[in-house]
Amino acid sequence: MKSSHLKKLTAAILSSALVLASSTPAWAFYNTPESKKGICSSHVDMVYDIQQLGCKQVTFQFNASFLKDEQQMRAFDAMIDRFDTADLTITMGVMNDFQAGDPICPTLTPTANLYQYNTLTPEGIVRTQQVAEQLASRYRDRVSNWVIGNEINNTVWNYLGAVDTNTYVKAYADGFRIFYNAIKAQNPDARVFIPFDYNWTQQGGTTMPSKTLLELLNTYLSDTDYGIAWHPYPEGLLNPDFLNASPHATESPNSPIINMKNLHVLTDYMQQGPMLSPSGAVRHLILSEEGFNSASAGGEAAQAVAIQQAWQLAQANPYIEAFLLSRLVDAPAELVQGYAFGLYNCDGVSETPTTRKLAWNTYQMCQ
Repeated sequence: MKSSHLKKLTAAILSSALVLASSTPAWAFYNTPESKKGICSSHVDMVYDIQQLGCKQVTFQFNASFLKDEQQMRAFDAMIDRFDTADLTITMGVMNDFQAGDPICPTLTPTANLYQYNTLTPEGIVRTQQVAEQLASRYRDRVSNWVIGNEINNTVWNYLGAVDTNTYVKAYADGFRIFYNAIKAQNPDARVFIPFDYNWTQQGGTTMPSKTLLELLNTYLSDTDYGIAWHPYPEGLLNPDFLNASPHATESPNSPIINMKNLHVLTDYMQQGPMLSPSGAVRHLILSEEGFNSASAGGEAAQAVAIQQAWQLAQANPYIEAFLLSRLVDAPAELVQGYAFGLYNCDGVSETPTTRKLAWNTYQMCQ
């Protein structure tokens, strides 16, 4: 097995070669994982547990406001260093949380859970550029995958304001390109992803159809090597039995939703000529967030069965590069909504783990 240090040495050699060939230094680093198996966790003290599970990848959320808090940043540095030392391929979700008075946010008052990067104003573009360049420079040699925003087809998680669909998509594409260019300038081998929830053609309320947005985004970003970060939760999220309780996950190319039950609908679509990358390859696809509830009627046993079934489907699909399970430890904010996605129970107040669930052992055995 390649060690993290050997991979970095190789990256340094490649970097030196690129510097000789170009006036712009580049790191050229990507930690190719030995497995699709991964987990969502910010628990720096549980890295050994993550390794015991057999995970080779890890993902976590980073809020843009953290850059204003050096103590918070030092904590993230320590966590990322620990993940890197453990030779985990790191995926960072770069979220835009509310920051009062900051033009990076498209609203003056708290309106949603998360926000689209504000590229509708010159000031917002400048701030987006600053955040992108700071992060790309700071983590160029440790973060392999970058996910820009969160579930961009849902305005609760990617709020921009009262704009039409074309304006909404163009604004996201502009923000994505800012991050993409900043990341690639620091590390041309990094991969940059657009995140969607499972709504493919289904829409309503705050939800837009991912298929429509993806087609529009492709007109703006087809020249880039963008990837797709999909969130294939069971329908409704509460019942983990996605195979039998996801009636809107159909075999149709226009299926209302795409989750683990009909995942091939997404990968079939991405194999079409217009959706291929500039090199003619199928674009990078990761499952960056999928969780299975142990608080359902079936309890921990149903969660364990669902994880095993989902893993087998992900393993069988050659276009899926990562299966990033949400999450290592239950989150109290999700528990109050009836969602217990973790492999560990928590103390109900914080994400402090208490006891392992049956699914921990099940996921460990997934190969």
